[in-house]
Amino acid sequence: MVDVVETGVKGLDEILMGGIPRGHVVLLAGSCGTGKTVLCQQFLFKGAEAGEVGVYISLVEAAEKIRNNMVSFTFCDEKLIDEGKVRIIDMTQDVRLKGLEFDNVEGLVGVIRNIIEEANAKRVVLDSITALCENIGEKNKIRDFILELGFQLMYLGCTTVMISEIPPQTFKYSVFGIEEFIADGVILLTDFERKGDLIRSLQVIKMRGVAHSRNKQVMKILDEGVNLLPMFKAGVE
Repeated sequence: MVDVVETGVKGLDEILMGGIPRGHVVLLAGSCGTGKTVLCQQFLFKGAEAGEVGVYISLVEAAEKIRNNMVSFTFCDEKLIDEGKVRIIDMTQDVRLKGLEFDNVEGLVGVIRNIIEEANAKRVVLDSITALCENIGEKNKIRDFILELGFQLMYLGCTTVMISEIPPQTFKYSVFGIEEFIADGVILLTDFERKGDLIRSLQVIKMRGVAHSRNKQVMKILDEGVNLLPMFKAGVE
């Protein structure tokens, strides 16, 4: 039996035969507005409810703004944030980055590792791997960074979701074409048009260690968070 962690997302855990295998690194790819952030936050709060500390490491939004956006969902228990069971780290404001150049691969990986170790985090969200790599700049250094980050995350044993920002309506999972090769799993969020409405969808592309469906699911964002429905049940086939 594979030891898995529940994502807390209705429908996704069923697709994954219980959840994400513990210790996996999962690439969550999607364009703007596809629900990446909400899904990741739900994943962290589900873990915190089970006693697993979660860390949201952001390079794209301030921690206060992220928290303010969370509280509109019923899965967000602010007590878990106040108790440090869900931690939001604005990496651009982290004092450990002062004087550190983003192309310093070893130093950058070290900062991320320190954040995870200090929190004793079991669940980690990195928002986003795309922003980190764009700051690094050089392709060779990007490759070195992604490979070293993948190794360190595996060593730490945390279950990690890395957000990958991709252009809309594209058949790729990352900007640099490297990220998906260190990932144990890839989940793709897209949208498609039906009768003038944009409908969100989720598809598990790969997840090592578990048998899973690769069928596209309709994804709805409700007050309680992300909810998945098979295409035929949602009436959009």
